[in-house]
Amino acid sequence: MPLIKPVMDPLDIALPQLETSATSFEQSPSKICLRQTSLTDALSWAHYQNEHERLYYVNDKQHTLSLYMSGGYETHRTDVDSGFGAPGKFCLMPKDSESHWQLGQTQQFMHLYFSDDYLKQLALKVFDIDPRMLQLPELTFTNDVATEALFRHCMATSDWRSGDDHLAMEQVTNTILVSMLQNMSITKLTAPVKGGLSPKVTALVCDYMQANFYRQVYLAELAELAQLSEYHFCRMFKQSMAQTPQAYLLAIRIEQAKLSMRTGQASMADIALQCGFANQSHMGRYFKKLVGISPRQYRLLTVG
Repeated sequence: MPLIKPVMDPLDIALPQLETSATSFEQSPSKICLRQTSLTDALSWAHYQNEHERLYYVNDKQHTLSLYMSGGYETHRTDVDSGFGAPGKFCLMPKDSESHWQLGQTQQFMHLYFSDDYLKQLALKVFDIDPRMLQLPELTFTNDVATEALFRHCMATSDWRSGDDHLAMEQVTNTILVSMLQNMSITKLTAPVKGGLSPKVTALVCDYMQANFYRQVYLAELAELAQLSEYHFCRMFKQSMAQTPQAYLLAIRIEQAKLSMRTGQASMADIALQCGFANQSHMGRYFKKLVGISPRQYRLLTVG
């Protein structure tokens, strides 16, 4: 008996063909990385060029704020009704989001990558926004003149290879994130927040760490202040402050070390001990991680 092959509707195979023809942004053969730099573990930049390709972009580590520097007129998303790109258009792609794109003629764009915790800590510091209330929306081809100016006139013109511009670039990056929060319709959850420490307990614990940063602070001390078990205290502190108690204390020590380097003549070894670090090497390792440059480089750039 002859084999009868089932007849497939063309629509049944259109979607699989579309998906398999797309290439991951990370593996794109047409993508050219013109330059890139990492400011800290939480902040990095990249400047790309690409053209005529079908791509999908998946965020699995950090948020991405992208600006079209040139071109993009024929570029559009294939998974949603997006319109087309153009110079000055922003796309905000939150962590864990996925988007599919059809690229047209040659375009250049800059990506700012930033961690969720970093943005929440910045929002708390600048706007007193509870980290539990901040939620980034997905934005495609939006405009913001102020943020674009910071991209073009500050970041695009900086020498990314020079350590001399490092601190200025980090400051501009923070200003860009603040501008994004202010001007790009970033949404905040309106539902009552759950979990976390009360404002009174948060202030009590933070003030305690500010006053005792120079010595070893035990988790049990902080948990006792909050009248919680160590496990629940750590979990609730992270919800309220977008960082662990250990990270918060470390940030205090780093800021104090930066102040000492700018205003005094103490040796690096003495500053390390005065700020609660075990030794100079211990301070240097975490300083480079959070600030992006070594303590000696920081002193040279800020004092001369």
